Amino acid sequence: MRKATSTAAVLAFIVCSTSGCADLDSARTTTIGDACQKAIQQQNEAWADPDASESKIQEAETKGLKDCKDLDEWSTAVSYNPGSVGYEELSLEEAANSVYLACSSVDSERATPVCADAAKRGYLDES
Repeated sequence: MRKATSTAAVLAFIVCSTSGCADLDSARTTTIGDACQKAIQQQNEAWADPDASESKIQEAETKGLKDCKDLDEWSTAVSYNPGSVGYEELSLEEAANSVYLACSSVDSERATPVCADAAKRGYLDES
């Protein structure tokens, strides 16, 4: 069974999705490193596995947030692998805006490179 997301997280995602939280020009030209690509692919596989436990999915999500160097690399990788965050299709902007959900569920301390960068750039603001 998948973990329910808090109402605040869902509302923040909707607000960011409709208004855009920041400029993504640098993400459009970001190269995805091997470690990030592998982590996001493993995350995609975890989400696709109907028998995957919540802890297995969280472990895979955490690895992606750790192995990608910043929000640009993570959102680019996720946009190419939308199943890694539970979607069938995902634009680059939607992927970047979905970082709020990823960070709030597995890295609320913003200790990973992706969540630290997202916080610095305003993607994790609750307003």
